[in-house]
Amino acid sequence: MNERPRIVFLIPILSRRRVKDWHLACAYFKQTLSSIFNSTGGNYCVVVAGHEPPDFQLPQDPRFKFLSLDHPLPSQETGYWFAAIKDMLIKVGAAWNYAKSTWNPQYVMKVDADDLVSSRLVDWLNAAKEAAGYRIKHGWVWNSGSRRIIKCSESFDLVCGTCLIIRSDLADSKGPFLNSMDGIKLDQAGKRIEATDNRSLVPGAGLGSLLLNDNHGRAEAQFRYLGHQLAIVPFRAAVYRVRNPQSVSQRGYHIHSFRWLLGSIRRTRFITKSLRREFMLG
Repeated sequence: MNERPRIVFLIPILSRRRVKDWHLACAYFKQTLSSIFNSTGGNYCVVVAGHEPPDFQLPQDPRFKFLSLDHPLPSQETGYWFAAIKDMLIKVGAAWNYAKSTWNPQYVMKVDADDLVSSRLVDWLNAAKEAAGYRIKHGWVWNSGSRRIIKCSESFDLVCGTCLIIRSDLADSKGPFLNSMDGIKLDQAGKRIEATDNRSLVPGAGLGSLLLNDNHGRAEAQFRYLGHQLAIVPFRAAVYRVRNPQSVSQRGYHIHSFRWLLGSIRRTRFITKSLRREFMLG
């Protein structure tokens, strides 16, 4: 690549030893890659990190790199969730180190291996003002396999990790950013804040970098701690796939109350041809 990429997409993929259906996980990951390479702007690069390559032909593109890692899989003694998060952060860290040394991109974005990115995102970022970072507040939530309907979300950054774009010179900045989901043991006060306030920094949090933590909902507070403001992407720029049996969270939507049901109905939209093209929705 002759020019500095505007953004690098970092994608960690689970080992086939930790998924129930490797073929399905690969199919979802292929769709994620398709959504990125469907971008109307070409000023980007992609680094994928995993133990094993997927069972399909990877892109033969100078903007793409697959890193084959061989670190021991984290123990599941403390739970599948914590082991998966630790493995994910190791892979994101390796992918980021490669991207920095090879391409020196201007921005970095973590992308889950089953989520989808808007074809408009790279072009928009090329024209956007030089902010310290951007969060995707407005997005889509898609029940895996649904062919006709999708839900819009106005708090996308709280539910999906594919929501944060960080300026590269800030990605390694340190602060109290690691919480219990990152393996940090909190006292009772910290646990209470973590459970009741999903936007603020947590008392007793561990020292970690802006990029390498799994607390995307607290990104705005993390940027403030570093003396920067986080801007908002002004359109629905990503799709969060839910009810994916291969996902770490395996989060789905369940009926909690009649009011919740009405809100869910109001957020429901039909999947149009243009939306299908924008995100490569299958």
